[in-house]
Amino acid sequence: MMFNEVIGHPGIKSRLIQKVSSRRTGHSILLLGPEGSGTLALGLGFARYILCRERGDTDACGTCSSCVKLDKLAHPDLHFFFPTAPNLQHKKDVSSKLFMGTWREALLKNPYMSWADWLEEMDIENKQAIINAEDCNDIIRALGMKSYESPYRIVFIYMLEKLYHAAAPKLLKVMEEPPENTLFIMTAENSDRIINTILSRTHITRVPFPAEKDLYNKLIEKYGLDEKKAEQVSFISGGNAGLALKLIGNEDELLADFDTFRQWMRACFKNDTGMILKWVEKTVRSGRESQKAFFQYGLRVFRMCLYQNYKTDSLIKLEGEERDFIARFAPFVNHRNIIPIVEAFNQAIAHLERNANPRILFADLSFRLHALMHDKPA
Repeated sequence: MMFNEVIGHPGIKSRLIQKVSSRRTGHSILLLGPEGSGTLALGLGFARYILCRERGDTDACGTCSSCVKLDKLAHPDLHFFFPTAPNLQHKKDVSSKLFMGTWREALLKNPYMSWADWLEEMDIENKQAIINAEDCNDIIRALGMKSYESPYRIVFIYMLEKLYHAAAPKLLKVMEEPPENTLFIMTAENSDRIINTILSRTHITRVPFPAEKDLYNKLIEKYGLDEKKAEQVSFISGGNAGLALKLIGNEDELLADFDTFRQWMRACFKNDTGMILKWVEKTVRSGRESQKAFFQYGLRVFRMCLYQNYKTDSLIKLEGEERDFIARFAPFVNHRNIIPIVEAFNQAIAHLERNANPRILFADLSFRLHALMHDKPA
């Protein structure tokens, strides 16, 4: 991944390049941003720029021996670590090195992959993936050896918040006194879940969603979408680059979300207990990450309803049944209930991450939505 392939973020790219030019990279950089913001892609672009032997003023060369190796994510001075969990192939004592082939394949296929994508690639079902003590031991071993080709050794850690608390002291020790010319590049989505002693030793670069215009242009230039389709995808994704790339050519999946959401809202509005419970049972069977993604989709629908209500419906880049549904549903989303609705959805996502009982959670949310859509105390 080169910087010119990363969607948007010209300011962040420029600052990262400046760190290298001024020899002030420090020892650890944390790219902190929401899923789909591009932290993983930015980290890969930064690692390539550092390791490139013929880097330019704005990007790596793409042709030197280091870049050729990085095209396959096989540079000997770039060490990847990421959360893992047992699966059918690796049943115990798992660590990043056992999944390295899977990791490289997944990352080369999609440098904007989500946490849910990575869990699916590992095929670990509903197990909790963590960065464990064995990973930290491997980091220490890797840094105990001399670099092979580059002056730098880079330790790339994906989803730092998944570091197991019992393993943290080992990582902390090596971060406090790293060997010379060692750089940690780390990505995370939630700083509140990172151990404070680890967080305090990182230089945080906050990564928002790329600008919608940058996403729109990249969808046309690199992915060949026409202007109308690029506008629709960039709008529906809400700037989430990972989601936007998934939507390309997957209109059926988007329509399935829309149809399920529409049926659920009708059941909630009517307080149809039978339909609500049927929806609950159907939704429970999907994975936790799919459930979270569905609620994120719902939040985007509510945002479009506000566009409709405040006469900015020209911003709604939808057509057909979706457009008609927004027009009919918008009157039930207003200034009195939008804040508690958004809070209810965000709470549901947070509770899912904390392994709440999904049946109770989804049923409760449905009945709360009924009250909110009728402007009753929830």
